[in-house]
This record gives sequence, C-alpha cells and structure tokens, in this order.
Amino acid sequence: MNHISMFATPKHGLSGSFWRRLMPALLLLPILATAGSAPREIDWLEMMPADELKALERMAGSIDHSGGAADAIFTSERTVAKMDGVRGKLPGYLVPITTNGKREVVDMFLVPYFGACIHMPPPPPNQIVYIKPKTPIKIGELWEAHYVTGTLRVTKTKNKVATAVYTLDFERIERIRE
Repeated sequence: MNHISMFATPKHGLSGSFWRRLMPALLLLPILATAGSAPREIDWLEMMPADELKALERMAGSIDHSGGAADAIFTSERTVAKMDGVRGKLPGYLVPITTNGKREVVDMFLVPYFGACIHMPPPPPNQIVYIKPKTPIKIGELWEAHYVTGTLRVTKTKNKVATAVYTLDFERIERIRE
C-alpha cells in the first residue's frame, strides 16, 4: 500500500486527490525552510589554511611589527577550498578602492581590523575580501565596523592597494552597533 492510498480511505476523511495535491508542497518544505534562513557569521580564521592558523597561534605574543621581513603566513595567498560558495556575513572594516562623484563606493576591500590596508603592510591576501556591489553604495565612516552579507568565492583580485584571494558576492551591508 502506498502512502497516498493509506490516507485516502473514508476512515480518515481525506480524499486521495487531496493528498496528491498536498504532496508536492510537503516535498518542498525542507527547501523553503532553508531558503530564507539567516546567513551564518563567517570567522576570518576559517579563511586561513589549518597549518597557517597553527603557526599564527604559536607566534602569539611574539609578532614583530617593526617592518622587518614578513613571515610566509603574513603574505599567504593560500585559501580554504570549503569556503568557496559559503553564504554568510563577515564582520570587518571597509577600505574603499574606487568611488564615484556621489561619495558612493564602487568597489572595496573588507579587512578584519581597523587600519588594515591604510597602514603598511596590509593583511595577508587570505585575510582580505574584495567586494564589488552591482550598484555603488554609501558606507559611512571608515572607522565603523560592518557586517557584509553575501556568498564567499575563492577568486584573486590584485591592485595597487592590496591583493585579496577571496571575493564576496555582495547582498547587503549593515553597521555593527554595540
């Protein structure tokens, strides 16, 4: 006995045609439930290969900021493949690259801490995300932290400011208020 005919008996009071019409909608429920789900917060450290993250942890408290030779993890262009296609929101600070005449940003970098890319050297390429919204946006003040929501992609972008090995398919931006 199939599932539809099991419920189509007069004992249950529902006709077989009712269940045949309802079944496609029931099959779509799992898809519909996740379609509008909130994006997950992406941690910047998820974008670093595991061996680089361990090396960074070993260096904690002993990083030299005097401008000497950079360790390989500070110039790494290595990515984490499983982050490609992750939809989420990433906290950080915006670094405009190009603006239009209306004080709107055409493209930008998102970086994990204030002052990155303004002071040299910039963060490693796997800690910089390139963003190019479909239409220019207003961003507010540079010292304000933001969440930028979208889908992360492993794609290299290089210009005279910095190199990023991730891009974000832009959906929206919101200022972080604490």
